[in-house]
Amino acid sequence: MAILGRAGKVSFTPDNGSIQIVGLKEALRAYQQFDARFNKEMRKASAEVAKTLLDDVRAEAGTAARSRQALEVLKGMRVRSDRIPTIKLSGSSPFVSASNPNRDRGKKGGKKVTRGMVFFGAEFGGGATSLNGRTWKVRGGTKQFLPHRGTRGYFFWPTVRKNKSKIAKEFNDAIRNVLKTLADNG
Repeated sequence: MAILGRAGKVSFTPDNGSIQIVGLKEALRAYQQFDARFNKEMRKASAEVAKTLLDDVRAEAGTAARSRQALEVLKGMRVRSDRIPTIKLSGSSPFVSASNPNRDRGKKGGKKVTRGMVFFGAEFGGGATSLNGRTWKVRGGTKQFLPHRGTRGYFFWPTVRKNKSKIAKEFNDAIRNVLKTLADNG
C-alpha cells in the first residue's frame, strides 16, 4: 500500500489493495443521465454501505491493544454523502489525550491535538519513520502508539481489506436496487 499525505489528509494509490470497480465512474455518469433521481437515491444507498463498514471498523477498533486511541479517532469518522460509499475523518476535530489534557485545551501555549494527528499513529503504529518508502528507521518520538506495522494497519484498513468482497457486493446490490426502484416508479 502506498500512502501519500500527512496530518489527516491522505490519498491512496491503486496498489493499496483498495476496492476498485472498473468502469464505475462511467456507469454512474450514464445512470445519472438515465434518471435525474439516480444521484439522490444512490447517495442514500451508498451511505448505508458505508455505515455498515464503519460499524465493522468500530468493532475492530475495540479489539486493538490500545483501543482508546482508535475509538477516540473513530468519533471523528462520519459517513459522507456520495454516490460511492465514503467515510471521512474530521481531521481537525479535537482529540482528548490522556497523556496531556492541558495541551488538548490549548493551555500553556501547547498545540491542540487533533484526530487527524492521531489517526496515522493509531492506525499504523509508531516508533518508526519511512526512509525510502520500503525501509523503516526506528524513532523514539511516537512510542505512545502500538508498534509500527508499516502499511498493514491496526483497525481501519485491515477491516476494509477483510470486507472487500462484502462491500463490493453490497454496493453492486445497492446500484441494482436503485435502478430497479427508479424503473418501477417510471
